[in-house]
This record gives sequence, C-alpha cells and structure tokens, in this order.
Amino acid sequence: MADVDILMATYNGQNYICEQIKSLQAQSYENWELLISDDCSSDNTLDIVSQFSEQDARIRIVSKGTRFGSAKSNFLYLLSQAKSPYVMFCDQDDVWLPNKIEISLDRIQSIEKSHESNVPCLVFTDMTVVDSDLNIIDDSFTSYSNINPLRTSFSHMLAQSVGAGCTMMINKAATDLARIGGTNDNIIMHDWWLCIICSAFGAIDYVDKSTSLYRQHSANDVGAIRFSLLCWAKKIGTFKYRQAAISKQAEYFEEVFNELLSDNQRGIVKYCANACKGSPVQNFSNLIKSKAWKSGTRKIGQIIAVIDCGFHSNI
Repeated sequence: MADVDILMATYNGQNYICEQIKSLQAQSYENWELLISDDCSSDNTLDIVSQFSEQDARIRIVSKGTRFGSAKSNFLYLLSQAKSPYVMFCDQDDVWLPNKIEISLDRIQSIEKSHESNVPCLVFTDMTVVDSDLNIIDDSFTSYSNINPLRTSFSHMLAQSVGAGCTMMINKAATDLARIGGTNDNIIMHDWWLCIICSAFGAIDYVDKSTSLYRQHSANDVGAIRFSLLCWAKKIGTFKYRQAAISKQAEYFEEVFNELLSDNQRGIVKYCANACKGSPVQNFSNLIKSKAWKSGTRKIGQIIAVIDCGFHSNI
C-alpha cells in the first residue's frame, strides 16, 4: 500500500491535466497512489488519464460516468475511497513542485510525534499564483488573497478557512472523522470541513513555502482572488448568503460531532450556528459570543451580513 493517496477530481481538464500528472510523477517522494474521479467530462480528460493509468500502476481511475456536480462532492467521494495513512488533494490544472509531497509528509509526521496517537492532523503550504502559461502573478497565494495562515483556532476556522485544499495533507485520523460527515449539502467545501475538524480535535500547521504553481485561468472552479477594499465592496451583497451558509455548516458540524466537542466548543459552535436565525441584535450578539470572526476588514462584511440576515429570515 502507498503511504500517500493523492485525490484528483477531474472535469473537462484536458488542457492542463497532462502537465499536472507529469509533475506528480516527477516528485522526489515516489510511494504514492493517484486516485482519479471524473465528473462526466465531455472533453478528452478521461482518455488522457486512462493512458496515464495504463502506463503507471500508481494511477487509478476510481469513478467515471457518475455526475457529482461539484468539486466538493467529487472530493468527498474520493476521500471515502482513500486507504493510505496520508491523503493529499490535487487540482487538475496546477503544477506541483518536485518536493511537495516530501515537504508535507515531513511536517505532518513531525506534528504527529508531538501529539497522542490517533489525533487528526493537517498541514498546508503556500503556493505561487501563475497565469495559464505559468507566468508568475504573485509569489504567495496567502498574501495575494490577504489570508493569515496562522489563524487556525476552532472559532476562527468556523468563520473562514485558511488553507487551500490543493496544498493540504491530512492523516488517517482526519480522514476517518471527515467520513462521518458524508457529503451533506451543508458542508461548504471539503477542505474547509477538514480545517474545522482538525482545529477542533487535533492540530493544524502551516508550511511557509510554495510547493506548487496555482494556475489562474477562465475555467477555474475556485480561483485565487486578489483582496482589495474595492473587491470587498463589490461582493457586499453576497455576504449575507455566505454568512448563512457558514451558520448552517456550523450547525451541521455540531450535529455530527456533538459528543466529541468540549463544553466550550459546543457553546462556540451553537452561537455561530445561531448568528443568522434571530433579530439583527440577537444575531450580532451571537456572532460576538461565538468569537468566530473573519480576518481583517472581512469582519465588517460579517457584521453587515448577520444584521441583514435579521431582516431577511428566509435566507
């Protein structure tokens, strides 16, 4: 059995997937297996990955012909298929730098040594933002997106994920806990869900080093966004819907893991879950009590959102 399962959810990725898989094959750490789940691609993606699978025994197609409809659902399915001690998530259009697996594995094993056995652990790294031709847009995804990768407390993680899934490695304990939640619609994204799990019950660590080239192009499902006040202002109308989704995700987390949560954590998650259910004053009070704040000026958007939710209870 491989030490690392790499999970790749594919959909119409023929333009870049060949380069990505070749970057996996060029990794300094070689004891991995690539599990591919294709979401009914209409281009040549499946043909391309099938050729790789025929040539490299480490590459397996575990699903084809099933319509998942989103990267989240596809990745959560892939997570149910993983069997190795460690799992990584792989976008179809990036390029991994040669020591990505080695760096992540060294760090997560170091974290495991400092904790009790069977503790869910997650590590994530930075990446270089590039255009479709791999020209550098920004040396750091975290600075480009104005994300503080050190805000990994449980309350902060309920409000805002800090790690991009394509930079993550998790251990088996984290994988096992993630499977409990299944593929529920109230999970916003698979990587965010994993961050909440590991912040609640285990450990998260950040490697301040770029381990991949994160390609920006017109077909990105979720891309890097340069943070600015202008960008923030343009999205203010969507904040209440986002905050409502965050509250629903928190409520579902409490439902799934209630027996594992401490009394303090249970209080935090309940306040977060109720931040969009009452009057404007009640919502704002619950947000404060939860301490589930986004970073920087994004807090302003949160406050506007929970107050607005109080006037639109049907959201």
